[in-house]
Amino acid sequence: MLPDIDCVGCGACANTCPKDCLNMVVDKNGFLYPEIQKADCVNCGACERSCPIINKKTKEDESVPVYAVYSKNDNVRISSSSGGLFYTVAKYIIENGGIVYGAAFDDNLYLSHKGVESIEDLYILQGSKYLQSDTKHCFREIKTHLDAKRMVLFCGTPCQVDALLCYLKRPYENLFTLDFICHGVPSPKAWQEYIKYQEKAFSSKACFAAFRDKTNGWLNFSSKLKFANNAEYLEPHDNDAFMRAFLQNISLRKSCYQCMFKSIKRNSDITMGDLWGIKNILPDITDDKGVSVIFIQSEKGQYLFEQAKACLWVQEISSDSVIVSNSAVTKSVYEHNFRDYFFQNLGKQNFERLVNDCLNPSYYVRLKRKLNKIMSKQ
Repeated sequence: MLPDIDCVGCGACANTCPKDCLNMVVDKNGFLYPEIQKADCVNCGACERSCPIINKKTKEDESVPVYAVYSKNDNVRISSSSGGLFYTVAKYIIENGGIVYGAAFDDNLYLSHKGVESIEDLYILQGSKYLQSDTKHCFREIKTHLDAKRMVLFCGTPCQVDALLCYLKRPYENLFTLDFICHGVPSPKAWQEYIKYQEKAFSSKACFAAFRDKTNGWLNFSSKLKFANNAEYLEPHDNDAFMRAFLQNISLRKSCYQCMFKSIKRNSDITMGDLWGIKNILPDITDDKGVSVIFIQSEKGQYLFEQAKACLWVQEISSDSVIVSNSAVTKSVYEHNFRDYFFQNLGKQNFERLVNDCLNPSYYVRLKRKLNKIMSKQ
């Protein structure tokens, strides 16, 4: 198995194990890693053959069509994180008898991949969710649908898309994949501690979460929570403790700091993201409702785009203009100096105070971090 620093937690190995002797287990920091029941393992090697890291198929960066897009339907656009591309494409798949897989919260705000078969239920998959999603056994479900000749759309991080393709081991014409420009995946444990902190503050159970609420606009998006007592929390992303930890790279998975899936050319059919830097790229768009950028990665991606075009405003742009304001297309983020300190103290103190200590450390906190590093080396 891979070292922890390389494993992306995609679950492809657990999905492919013929003996079901490999499980995804939560580590001390809240991330999923594979664990083998050695007594049941027959050393068939299926898990290694499905690993997207071991079997990484690199593609040299090359010119791909790049477009700025947004939905012509304002309701779709406002309810989406950026321009509404995902909803528009997913709607086409479902209208043609297909099923759409993406990340959705359950009643306890635990994030996992689910399949949706009705347009009315698409809303649970909409919106950016800045967490690592648990794929569970959805790869097996997807293969069953594909073998039954059903159209499937899978949306996930670049490593999850590659993991699905490795698991399937052969191309399927009825499979369409969307990945996105990924900053990195925060710890589900950090999210749970954040939710506990907010539930204590509001004296009620959190029942809804949105990372990219547009009440104050797309560019100044907000974090939003709703509680069982009808209370609401709405805070600009740069004031919210969870988002600050995420954007400053404190709470991310180790493999995200040396991501192997950063490139313009990818194995997905379409790569999507936010068109940050829009004021320089398309200065005439000033409505602040959200604009997506998409990279067409394959003929199937082009086909899917053509089916959705009638519902979209479209403008071709250059990839260079996108990367200037969104380096996450091609570069991994740096590891924050206080990441280890953050996880050593996660769950032991007030969540917001811990984030503040990491981002604006006092002399005492800096000294404590140094002592912790010395002790860990010893």
